[in-house]
Amino acid sequence: MERQIEAVVLQVKEEAGIGRAAWPLTRGVPLPEGAVRKVEALSLKDKAGEELAIQTRALARWPDGSLKWALVDFQSDLGAGEQREYILRWEGEHEKVAATECVVVVESDDSIEVCTGALRFAVSTRQFSLFECAEIGARDQGGHFVAEADVLAHSQGDAWAKICESEQDGKTERRLYGMGGVCRASLAADEYHVAIEEAGPLRAVLCCSGAYEADIPMHHYAGYRPLRWITRIYAYAGKRFVRVLHTVVFTGNPREVEVEELGLRVPLVSGDQAHYSAATNTIERSTLVRDDYALLAQQRDDHFQWRHSTAGQAQRATEGRRCGGWATLHNGNAGIGVALRHMAEEYPKALGLSTEGIDLFFWRDGAGKKLSYQRYGEEVAWHEGEGVYGDGLGSAKSSEFFLCFYSADENVEQTLQGLLDAPVLTIDPAQAMRAGVLGNGANAQKHFAASEKMLAAFVEWMARNIERERWYGYLDWGDVLATWEEGADAWRFKGRWGWCNSEWDPRHAVWLHYLRTGETRWFRLGEAMTRHSLDVDTCHYNPLRPYWVGGSYRHSMDHFGDEPCASHTFIDNWVDYYYLTGDGRAREVIEEAGEFFLRYRWSEDPHYSFSLRSIANVLRGLLYVYEITGEERYQQRAEEVYAIIARAQNDDGSWHKRFQVSTPDRLPRQAPYGMATEGSTLAVEMGTAAPFSDDEFRALGGPFTSLKKELPYDEQKGYQTHYLLIGLELMHRMTDSADIAARYVRAVDWFCGGPNAFDVDFAQTQHYYGVLCGSLAYAYHLTRERRYLAIGQSILRTLRSMQDWSENPSRRGAVAMTPTALSLVYFGVPPLLQALEEAGMEE
Repeated sequence: MERQIEAVVLQVKEEAGIGRAAWPLTRGVPLPEGAVRKVEALSLKDKAGEELAIQTRALARWPDGSLKWALVDFQSDLGAGEQREYILRWEGEHEKVAATECVVVVESDDSIEVCTGALRFAVSTRQFSLFECAEIGARDQGGHFVAEADVLAHSQGDAWAKICESEQDGKTERRLYGMGGVCRASLAADEYHVAIEEAGPLRAVLCCSGAYEADIPMHHYAGYRPLRWITRIYAYAGKRFVRVLHTVVFTGNPREVEVEELGLRVPLVSGDQAHYSAATNTIERSTLVRDDYALLAQQRDDHFQWRHSTAGQAQRATEGRRCGGWATLHNGNAGIGVALRHMAEEYPKALGLSTEGIDLFFWRDGAGKKLSYQRYGEEVAWHEGEGVYGDGLGSAKSSEFFLCFYSADENVEQTLQGLLDAPVLTIDPAQAMRAGVLGNGANAQKHFAASEKMLAAFVEWMARNIERERWYGYLDWGDVLATWEEGADAWRFKGRWGWCNSEWDPRHAVWLHYLRTGETRWFRLGEAMTRHSLDVDTCHYNPLRPYWVGGSYRHSMDHFGDEPCASHTFIDNWVDYYYLTGDGRAREVIEEAGEFFLRYRWSEDPHYSFSLRSIANVLRGLLYVYEITGEERYQQRAEEVYAIIARAQNDDGSWHKRFQVSTPDRLPRQAPYGMATEGSTLAVEMGTAAPFSDDEFRALGGPFTSLKKELPYDEQKGYQTHYLLIGLELMHRMTDSADIAARYVRAVDWFCGGPNAFDVDFAQTQHYYGVLCGSLAYAYHLTRERRYLAIGQSILRTLRSMQDWSENPSRRGAVAMTPTALSLVYFGVPPLLQALEEAGMEE
């Protein structure tokens, strides 16, 4: 079993060349089973042995009730380029070091007030304005906050969405669906809600939510709310800056509503003039008078424009590739600075400056391009493997920014740049997985040089393709294309073959690679990819089809073109991100997925078939949500799902891809075969959709041209069992059930040609880009039979031989030209390497 540890080493390196005093750091830390019962037992020291003040929170627990993951907040001085280490220990409850500055949160009927010691702000509980007011100052010797200056104009902030609900061809054809115009967050007061999500001495988090209501002054349009929003505000002890994560959920009709602009204003206490600075290629500095407006607009990933308009006359001042992403504005007394993350990667974004304040534009296209949540086409292209029509109703997008409040004589420019290039706190890679979490074997096994080279080069391949193919944009950043088309020597973008969306989980691979290396860039890529998966690729609202909410869309030409389905709802990476950061948005969406999994239902009517990969993902998802929430309803449903899965196992240890537990052969009475997705197959089985025509089969190409309209028996078994084995391993780790262990080993034996065969050649045909390696490793863990590892060694050699080492930058490093293979390699190979190390075997 996992080796016991008594402490975890945390490492941080300042990589932006910016010195930082008492800089806030946060990281989720894995703990060994049975070691820690209460977060109060945790303490943190630097390498010199000095204890630091910390804030802790439980994130998940082991089956015995001990802590599995704990969130740790603390602050540290960091010199430019400095690297430091900290040691997290658990030594029993003892008197802790008190923070020199604390966050104090006070709730009243009208507002929630937060004081960091250097900043005091209030958030209204009545109506959205982001901040009702904000003051900078300091605490006196008695601990009372003494204000130096008001910074924000009271209750003048707002967020808005400008929508378009009409079309015309410039001639005689016109479509008018609604009034369109501006929708404001401040108008939907009855839907507005504020809650204290976290309150501690070092960090506090407020979560606000509501809707954008159409600002139409006449008639009966009150209450029209085509978008909703969720805003989290993070405040830190002793700091005059806050972090904000603003999430917008599209709740309108995608066929009728497009978004022209998404914005949020932070209002400065105004005067006749204001002084600004903005990061373009250099730093622009000047003065604004009333009616002046300056705009820093990142129009594409490789082009920005800076304009300062005077008296309505626009003047192009500067343009370049990527702007610095921040701006400041002060009125001679106090000011605000804004740093907007990923302006280039999530273009088109912009920052606008006037004497009234700073406008953040999360979507603003200079050429007038609209943000559309329509599906790319109205027809469902079954001949391209598509399933059920889906569009962007309920899709979301989060934008992150920082606000820094300051007196006019302070220089906050370096602080803003430091917030955009914040240090990343890392768990010592050598220790990262000793506690046995996030899957076995995430720590790199350095003496397996060939396999480690394969893993690292494969992740580099994906990152390189993101950059080369410029997979950037408001909805696209964080995703990759799914399929390489050999004939065209390019990425395929047709029908179901487009964005990866939720196809397996390359994001989980990036998180494991980050833990294995400790490199900041992999944390940032993992965060971008997971945020995309959480928001864009998942349905968060759909009153027309409520059963979609919490599920993730299948791969398609857009991010929401095929219905959400359990078979493509992979939450492993969401769980990774939540455990590493304690992120509230991740927890929120994980719970949405939990409800989605709870709604999974089945029939024992032999006319219908189960999808093995769907029920497999449901099992795994329910177990994750139970581990995080501790709610027994998820565990109980997982046990019911497992009972069905157990009944479905064949005598030879296999499962059918499409099975039925009510029949002797565990196969349904097949209707003509639709496609692999549950929606289209179910529609054919129900008789509500016609079976595939001959032409549709031929258009699919490959084996479908033989016009097989029922799934042959020899194709019933195989790759979908890999989905299941990951969940069965998780359930066994949580329950230590002998029945699960026996069924697991029987299934792995089937992949090895049978319980007594250990047929390497058969296992090679079933390894599915190496994911089988993880199952072989766990079978070894259960049985101590080295034969499983011998088969794993053979598969490892095959995977290494598959890797491309040509000079072609599109291919170099790929084990296979698909990010699906990246996820499968990482689900499988690291656990096998750990098992080989334990057994004293070579790669």
